[in-house]
Amino acid sequence: MTTLRRLVLLTNQYPYMQGDHVFVGSEIAALAARFDEIEVFNYTPGAPAGVAELPPNVVYGGNLYGSARSAKIKACGSPSLLARSIGIAAREFRSGRLAGHVGRFLSAAAVGMTLANDPRLRHSLSKPNAETSVYSFWGMGAGLLVPWLPRGIKSVSLRLHRYDLYEEESGYLPFRPSLFARANRILAISESARSYLLEKYQGERLGGKIVVSRLGTAKPLEADGSLSEGPGRTIVSCSNLIAVKRVERILESLEELPLDSDLTWIHFGGGVLEDDLRQRAARIDRPGLSIEIRGATPHPQIMEFYRTHQISAFVNVSASEGLPVSIMEAISYGIPVVATNVGGTAEIVGSDLSTGELIPAGFTAEELTDALAKVIAAAPQSYDPRATWARDYDAAVNAEFAASVVAGH
Repeated sequence: MTTLRRLVLLTNQYPYMQGDHVFVGSEIAALAARFDEIEVFNYTPGAPAGVAELPPNVVYGGNLYGSARSAKIKACGSPSLLARSIGIAAREFRSGRLAGHVGRFLSAAAVGMTLANDPRLRHSLSKPNAETSVYSFWGMGAGLLVPWLPRGIKSVSLRLHRYDLYEEESGYLPFRPSLFARANRILAISESARSYLLEKYQGERLGGKIVVSRLGTAKPLEADGSLSEGPGRTIVSCSNLIAVKRVERILESLEELPLDSDLTWIHFGGGVLEDDLRQRAARIDRPGLSIEIRGATPHPQIMEFYRTHQISAFVNVSASEGLPVSIMEAISYGIPVVATNVGGTAEIVGSDLSTGELIPAGFTAEELTDALAKVIAAAPQSYDPRATWARDYDAAVNAEFAASVVAGH
């Protein structure tokens, strides 16, 4: 009798068409080509905005979020899960991570046990005549169940990004040692993430497990004709308007930037600081400078703007990043970048990569102004961002690599 190669895929939102659906969606075809069956379980509150079309051998198992109180009580009373929890708690204690975080640990453990005990998931993991692997796309959310996975799983792959990796930003992340011990392979999205794991968890022997598996963006559509240049130069930024993104620092720099022609700054993205940024922008009265705060903008519209307009620079001055997808998108359209040296950004931005200019995380106004002036004034062939995208950040290529890692090839 033929043994089926099955994969249980744990996500945040996918196949709902929101959140991580772009990232998971870019990998699903490559995964489907390497497994006979894939069953997807997500972990997200609320109703879906829409559901993605799935390959023929991929099915949706259900949303694991919002278990009833009775399910939590049943899971926490399971002898096998409780025994596993004792071991996980002991490991957390020995690592020195439990002190000051007992409440957070217990809360997360209750979630992990409940998710692992979900009848739909248990049925999927125990199908007969099947060799089942698990791929958790995140180290939080549904990823919390990974330490409680049954022993019969063929292999466990775990992808780590930013909020599920850097405790200096997210605070205590529960049972990392047990999570990493249960994983056969850890897919880090950048060299920076890999280095962080090796340094922070030196006693966990992770070196042989970690693989740098970058995300990526879709191949950009080519412009139908010549790009729209407008009356002068254009720079863009794209991010949520929240404190960590420091978008107001771009505004401050533009007040000092030397202008030898008209300049338009366009920001895509909204957030809690949008009204404040609009008010600040309205107070600036500088001849030759135009500012457009476009707020939340559908992703296809942003890509269409990149495709059809001549853009002199993309700017990202965030205080924290993983490896920014917004920058991947910009360089895919040949747009040079000015960005801060945070997270894995140095792996995608820099004069040595011919993608733009990197400035310190704690940059001064002068450093940002000088970098912007250099990129804006550069000759057309001074940077070649598209080449770096094609080499390292093509989603189709990176998806094939990730799928081969998950499949154990």
